[in-house]
Order: sequence, then C-alpha cells, then structure tokens
Amino acid sequence: MNQQPQTEFLDLYRAGLKNAADLMKASLESAERLQNQQLSAIRSALEQQSRAMSELSQAKSFDQLVSVQQQMVGANLERAMGYWSNLCQVAGQNQMAAISQAQAQMLQAREWLNETCALTARATEEAARLAAATTATASASVRQGAKQPERRTA
Repeated sequence: MNQQPQTEFLDLYRAGLKNAADLMKASLESAERLQNQQLSAIRSALEQQSRAMSELSQAKSFDQLVSVQQQMVGANLERAMGYWSNLCQVAGQNQMAAISQAQAQMLQAREWLNETCALTARATEEAARLAAATTATASASVRQGAKQPERRTA
C-alpha cells in the first residue's frame, strides 16, 4: 500500500494548521498594536486636556479664552484624524497579512493537488500497462492451449 498520498495529505494538513496559527498570531499582534495605539491616544488626550485646563485657568480675557479653545479644538481634531488614520493603517496591515497567509495556503494546496494528480496519472498508466500485459499473457496462454492437439487417454 502506498503511503505517499497519506503523507502528503498530513503534510498539507500540518501546513494548513501552521498557516492558521500564523494568521492568528498576526491578528493578535495587530490587536496588540491597536490596543497600544489606543492607550497612547488616551494618554495624549489626557496630557492635552491637562495642558488645556491649565491654559484656560490662566486666561485673563475673553479673547484669550476663545484663543485657547480654538487651539484645543484644532489639537483634538488633529489627534482624532491621526488616530483614525493609524487605525485604518493597522486594519490594512492586518488584512494584508491575512491575504498573504491565504495565498500561501492556496499555493501549497495547489502544489499538493498537482502532485497528487501526477501520482494518480502515473499509477493509472502503470495499472493500464499491467492490465495490458496480463491480458496479453492470458491471450497468449489461450492461443497456446488452442494450438495444442487434445490428448486422449483411453
């Protein structure tokens, strides 16, 4: 019994499990980067808020108060845009990692299928040759038997 297809199937299965584990690792690393990015954004917002409160408390006129408020709005808008930009970048990186893993797994599956088809074709050719040889031998035996005169025993 040929163990080659079973071995190749197990290799393909192992490769699939490894790819799934790699994809999970990439996804978890992406989640970690995202969480670190969120923590950094929160720390930055807290620092900015503390500075803004200090500046607001030191404002001596309405114009200074409006100016500080405008600066706060600009900084908050800039921080929000940076946060969403980074969020989209992390999501894109995660998607690229997933696509790359899927492509690698599909390539391995295609190679395995090509090898399996080639092995099946060779096995079929060998079986056809064996069948033809067996048929030829059987036909020759039948012809040989037909050519020999019958022996009568009395």
